[in-house]
Amino acid sequence: MTLTDIAIQNLRRRKGKTTFLVLTFVLVISITVALNTLAKSMHDDLQKSLTQYGANVVITPKSEHFTLSYGGLSVPGVNYEVKQLNYDSLARIKSNPDLAVSGIAPKIIGSVTGAKKRYLIIGVDFPNELKMKPWWQINGRQPGDQEVIIGSGIASKENLGIGSTLALNHQNYPIVGIMEETGGSEDNGVFTNFSTSRALTGIDSWSMIELNTAQPNKTAAYLSELLPEAKVAEISQLVQGAKESVDRFSNFSLITSIVLGVIGVLIVFVTTYGNINDRVAELGILQAIGFRRRHIYSILIREIVLVSLSGGVLGYLSGELTPILLGPIAFQKTVSFQFNPLIALTAISASLLVGIVSIFLARRAISLNPLEALSYI
Repeated sequence: MTLTDIAIQNLRRRKGKTTFLVLTFVLVISITVALNTLAKSMHDDLQKSLTQYGANVVITPKSEHFTLSYGGLSVPGVNYEVKQLNYDSLARIKSNPDLAVSGIAPKIIGSVTGAKKRYLIIGVDFPNELKMKPWWQINGRQPGDQEVIIGSGIASKENLGIGSTLALNHQNYPIVGIMEETGGSEDNGVFTNFSTSRALTGIDSWSMIELNTAQPNKTAAYLSELLPEAKVAEISQLVQGAKESVDRFSNFSLITSIVLGVIGVLIVFVTTYGNINDRVAELGILQAIGFRRRHIYSILIREIVLVSLSGGVLGYLSGELTPILLGPIAFQKTVSFQFNPLIALTAISASLLVGIVSIFLARRAISLNPLEALSYI
């Protein structure tokens, strides 16, 4: 019979205490893993939303602003030294491998004279624009050269529809689509492609470049150096509330994990110490019949390794499965199972470390003289 066989037999003889220790490991680790898995899932969902929907970095031409002050009152001034956002700016962004850009949408924005008023002209790359703005819904088709799409506000106010024409700069442009109401400035805009917008507005540079990136902070800082002629701004207000909620839950998960970890460690230490003290006579008999202290240490370490390893593995698995079952009920979100090697390794290693340390804390009982140990019988 090997030392491992002896350790297994000892665990079988003490089923109650063994089960209690295993459940302690399972409970602490599963709750910790479940909370951290939920926090990570919420953070990933936020990043995914930022990546898939809408721009989070906006690039505009840099300008200096002069403000007038009269008697301590500031009044709007003028912009001067307005720099152009040349077309090569877009090429520099696209060719840079360090930028984690998942979507890019340049624009040419200007105004032109119509039959009765001036219209806002927005030249866009429709495939990229619609990818970044899925809430844009167009009735009709995308415009070609010398064709336009109008916002719902213009269509309703001027009684225009698909097939009508819009007079711009004393020339009629066919309307091939109408954008559904968005509640924004798009409702009163006229959309077309780049070549037509250049011809209408006479603008020969980008008015704005919108980017979608998974790392808006780093991207904005990097682009500020890459494009000195541009003003780079991160749109953080749109996600500030969601980010704060995710951060609060992450902090709650961390604090709860620490508290549970401390409680679990104390329970394991106290239980293991008590178990070994209860087995002083048994350990004395083992030494009396020829077992060395290193053999006894080895048996006890094998016992706690089996217990803590089982508890660590079961705790990790239950911790990963709990969010899948309770996520739709408690958090109104679906969490898919994803094996995380780092979390698994950390959870199992921590349980093994706690178990082994608890054995050495009870070394006094193991170090007793065989005759002194036998006196406990």
